Amino acid sequence: MDYYTILILYTELMPYNVIVIRELIRRGCRVHVVLQDTNKKTPYLPPLLDGITYYNRSTFRDPDHLYRLVKKLNPDLVWTAGWIDPLYNEVAGMIRKKLHLPVVASSDTQWRGGKQWLNVLTAGFRQRRWFSHIFVAGEWQVKYACKLGFHSDQILMHNLSADVDLFSQININNREKDYPKRLLYVGRFSSEKGLVGLLQAWRSVLDRKGWQLTLVGSGPEREKLAGYSDVEILDFMDQQDLLKVMECSGAFILPSVFEQWSLVLQEAACAGLPLLASKCSGAVASFVREEENGYLFMPGNIRSIRCSIEKLLMQPEAGLLQMGRISRKLGLQITPERVAETLLTVLK
Repeated sequence: MDYYTILILYTELMPYNVIVIRELIRRGCRVHVVLQDTNKKTPYLPPLLDGITYYNRSTFRDPDHLYRLVKKLNPDLVWTAGWIDPLYNEVAGMIRKKLHLPVVASSDTQWRGGKQWLNVLTAGFRQRRWFSHIFVAGEWQVKYACKLGFHSDQILMHNLSADVDLFSQININNREKDYPKRLLYVGRFSSEKGLVGLLQAWRSVLDRKGWQLTLVGSGPEREKLAGYSDVEILDFMDQQDLLKVMECSGAFILPSVFEQWSLVLQEAACAGLPLLASKCSGAVASFVREEENGYLFMPGNIRSIRCSIEKLLMQPEAGLLQMGRISRKLGLQITPERVAETLLTVLK
């Protein structure tokens, strides 16, 4: 049987990467992944699967060392985690120049101007030399890809997908009996996530109508978040445990002051939760419809966050259930199957 060999040059693999790799394997691909094994941000370890081979990034001394692996594997396609790793970039350039293979770069980066203009000015001998295609997260990332000089046929859409099968297992109708009054956040406890501002906004809501705020994650700001009587803090957990927490939650909030995408917003949408989110998150373009399935607020603006929370708390249970159904419909638009299929179009 003919099969494709795909080499992925990545930073840290997460569960949402693994489900796409599973789909590539299901489609007959053999996948090799070089992944970061030092200075990891999370404790997650990807599973061992038939059809996938892992290599630790730290074992490669220099670009020539990694390039020798590329030649040995003889891949049909190389997929990289953007251009954050200088080693990967140099090897990508070698692959393009010497082997003439397609090299696809992922990007969840929005166009913001400023220092990004340097990338625009130098893209002709950097990004466009390293990569044949750019695989973006969503609508807000397309503008940056175009600024870098990639043409429409070189820009692939939607490089990230939640585990939609897992999170859509939740039966939204079960919330009809006793709607859970839990407002949930999942993510890093770090400054760019805006959690200190969220707690200030939460404390300023005079009538919380019995709702509780739950924060799930880990990170350097954990101590700043403790000490609130109606705020529950839970440690980083695997997706099966997170599914149980989402099942007994009533809404999701993403208070980031800086956020390129945020896949957890799709996970919460698939779980059938109304969504409150900062306008800076790129994922809101795909998963949040103002006043239909959620409310958007200004990043870091305490008053704006409070107003969104109050709008949510004023909703009758029937309204919250309907918002959750719309969330799920939006969440199911991007799937691992779609990501894998899009990537493989490069080979057709």
